[in-house]
Amino acid sequence: MRSDPETKPEVPLLRTKISIPQLPPVFVHRSRLIKRIDLGVKGPLTLLTAPAGFGKTNLLLEWVARNIRSPKPLSIAWLTLDKEDDTSSRFLNYLIRAFQELDPQLGQEALDFFQNATDTCSELGLTLLLNEISNLPNGIVLVLDDFHVVENSLIHRNIEFLLKHLPRNFHIIIASRNEPALDIALLRAKGWVTEISVDELRFNTEEISLFFFQIMGLQLPQPVVQTLEEHTEGWITPLKLAAISLRNQPDPNTLLANFHGNIHYLMEFLSEEVLSGQPEEVRRFLLCTSILDVLSGPLCEAVVNLDAQPGYGAVMLNRLEHANLFLTAIDDKHEWFRYHPLLADFMRQVQAQENLAEIPKLHKRAALWYERNGNLDEAFRHAMASQDMAWAAGMIERNVSAMINMGEISALARWIGRLPEEITRKHALLGVGYTWALIVSYQLDLARYWLEEVRQAVEQLEKQNTGMPIPDIDLPGIRGGLALCQSYLALLSGDMELVGKFSREAAGYLSEENVYLRSFMALDDSLSSVLSGDTQKTIESLRATSKIARQANNPFVMIIATCEIAIMQMMQGQTSKAWETLQKAQYLATGPEGKSHPLSGFIDIVMGEILFERDTLEEAREYLERGCKAIQSVWYLGSLGGMTSLARLRQAIGDISSAQEIVDEIARMALRSDASQWDGALASGLAVRLAVQRDDLAAAEQWWKKGGFTDIDAPIAVENYPYHIYEYILLSQARFLMVRGQETGRVRDIKQASDLLRKILPQAEGFQRVNSLIQILILQAMAQFELENEQSKKTMLRALALGEPEGYRRFYLDEGWRLAELLRQCRAMQEESGSHLPSLAFIDSLLETIQPSEGTSSPSQDVVLGKGAVRMEDGLPVSLSARELQVLSLIAAGKSNQEISAELYLALNTVKRHAYNIYAKLEVKKRTQAVSKARGLGLIP
Repeated sequence: MRSDPETKPEVPLLRTKISIPQLPPVFVHRSRLIKRIDLGVKGPLTLLTAPAGFGKTNLLLEWVARNIRSPKPLSIAWLTLDKEDDTSSRFLNYLIRAFQELDPQLGQEALDFFQNATDTCSELGLTLLLNEISNLPNGIVLVLDDFHVVENSLIHRNIEFLLKHLPRNFHIIIASRNEPALDIALLRAKGWVTEISVDELRFNTEEISLFFFQIMGLQLPQPVVQTLEEHTEGWITPLKLAAISLRNQPDPNTLLANFHGNIHYLMEFLSEEVLSGQPEEVRRFLLCTSILDVLSGPLCEAVVNLDAQPGYGAVMLNRLEHANLFLTAIDDKHEWFRYHPLLADFMRQVQAQENLAEIPKLHKRAALWYERNGNLDEAFRHAMASQDMAWAAGMIERNVSAMINMGEISALARWIGRLPEEITRKHALLGVGYTWALIVSYQLDLARYWLEEVRQAVEQLEKQNTGMPIPDIDLPGIRGGLALCQSYLALLSGDMELVGKFSREAAGYLSEENVYLRSFMALDDSLSSVLSGDTQKTIESLRATSKIARQANNPFVMIIATCEIAIMQMMQGQTSKAWETLQKAQYLATGPEGKSHPLSGFIDIVMGEILFERDTLEEAREYLERGCKAIQSVWYLGSLGGMTSLARLRQAIGDISSAQEIVDEIARMALRSDASQWDGALASGLAVRLAVQRDDLAAAEQWWKKGGFTDIDAPIAVENYPYHIYEYILLSQARFLMVRGQETGRVRDIKQASDLLRKILPQAEGFQRVNSLIQILILQAMAQFELENEQSKKTMLRALALGEPEGYRRFYLDEGWRLAELLRQCRAMQEESGSHLPSLAFIDSLLETIQPSEGTSSPSQDVVLGKGAVRMEDGLPVSLSARELQVLSLIAAGKSNQEISAELYLALNTVKRHAYNIYAKLEVKKRTQAVSKARGLGLIP
């Protein structure tokens, strides 16, 4: 463990490494970043990460200078690292020596320990150091500059030990060209790290102006400064070169009017230092690869020299990187790079001047390499850049299936849309792929246009080749694909007769061997089954679809089918099983190297919906927001479900305005010419549901009319909607009628709501729609309770028993305070019966969430000891606050809650809370009983 201290040689000490460097005499003050460091030193770690030349060290030196002048300066220990410090013993030695620049005795015990111990014992020495620092009266900061040279895992472990056990008066600042190999994610999670990245270190327009004025004495116009910022990316090195060029330039605006790397001195610098001084092999490599946004060894080989030996490209990139030729690594392994935009732009200009005819060939080579390596988006970009549109169309056409499989539907539609229309018409298969992509990305009008264009092109082709086979064209497959597109469009319009017609037509064209297109046909049939409302029948259909999709190796269909199975399982009340199914979908949606399929957004949405129904709101919000963002450009049946769930969640957490924004967005989408005919009804049903929960019946009725419904009392025809949309709208209608009946005392509204619920109860049971059944039973129980039907408690207990095993909570909580009294009576009944489900704990947890806490019911200072305090029949006292007496008097006068809200200048929810408190204190459950009892007790005349 120990060696003889007398025989261990003294490590030579380079004092410049532990001395704070000198700040340049003239520099740009970066106040915004100094404030960030000031904030950071109040916590454990400040981390600056950026490539060389971005001013990390100068920023720290400016902060040190400011700190020295502050009223209570911190002590600064500074250590500049180099490659020789990548051993634990040398690093620790310099670390202690840096502290001893502040106090020669500080850390001496730890230093003695380190000099006589092995690396594995370093934590004991660091403990000695930390204990000593913790006893210091003032704050101390350790700056570790150029930390990127450290690769030794022992050193990283030492730093992590320090960070884990830092005393309150100790802070560490690390400056590095890359993110250190520390557990930064954990530090972020704990809020222990303040980060200043390359984006923050870039000079902004104000700082660029100051740089030219303070350093060069130049007053630049704002447009010039903005141009410099855009093209240098705030990097100080090209800014300095630009400054040299601009010093003698009488008109900066003229010079920078077309600034693309053509500042005189910058051009001269790049020409002389980058190109002219390079061997011809390097020069050619730079010019040919300038067409690339990113570079790797194999890609560069394919573009520059098809006959090169394997590894040639990596060798050349390594050579350029070590020569500091404006090449920046963009991955940790240094396999991918990019040129600085100024250099790339300059080299493209030179290439265009010297080898213009070669540029299309270079783009085609790059396109073919990207195609072989599966990056089709980049392949198509370079194919388009070649300006050979027929060649580009051929590349896109042969990759249509691959793009669909990867879920890159919007990208496929975008790339085909960039082709000249006359070329797309000549490629029938490409036209079918375009039509399908337009349907999935919800551009239905354009899809219908192209469907007709492709159909006419195919008919023309058949006329020209009557009775003759057409080489390289699968006409039956194309015809089947067109029929499938027509079937999906009919599905969206709700014409189920046409859906069946075109589905049969597609089946007639598609051979058994064409399992790929048959998997889409099977999905079409399954989605039609979704509209029927029968969950078990739909699950069976979806499983058959998933089987065909596996045979066809079609992940697009597999993911959608698996997600829909999970949705059906959730509808059946089997949320745990649905979660397991979604985990399988996640596996299907995880591609090579862990990349997620774009359709993974649908998985997140359904997971978020399950979490929301279980009232795990924060986690549900993360899933729903992530999922809705991911699927903005992709559609399939049920996409709007994520938006409706997110709106419900945001209202549940009290963010009413955000919830309403989502409702408005769905309503705007419904007005589009290519929207589904059901979108407006869905938006209306959602808006009514949310407004009723907020007790805003006027808004609810307005939204009902916006949905195209004439009267909220009028019945809804089931044949006009898919079953799940019909059911959703009817539940919203029933909820509105029941609450309006409660508010106004109109018994017929409550009875009508009850009749509507009885109407859909058998289907919910027969179709195994347990989610719907729970909601129906809750509303039915509430209606029975209002009608003083003793069956209400049994109905409610059934609703609770259905939901508890799978963790359902939101369906109950969304009804709010209106459910509280019924739940209390159910609890008493359940306690008396001793039944297992629902449990008393479950009912108690719902009541605890629904009921206002003791401190929020009524302000104690409002209690009236005279008129508001009486004794009940059992002799127990009851006190109403002054505000509660006001509300009670207005209730007795026949005022609605909205009218009371307006008259007393109270929020509607506040009026509701006062009414709830009144009912609870008087031991009644509705307003007529409250008025009668209050008059009997003499509380009101």
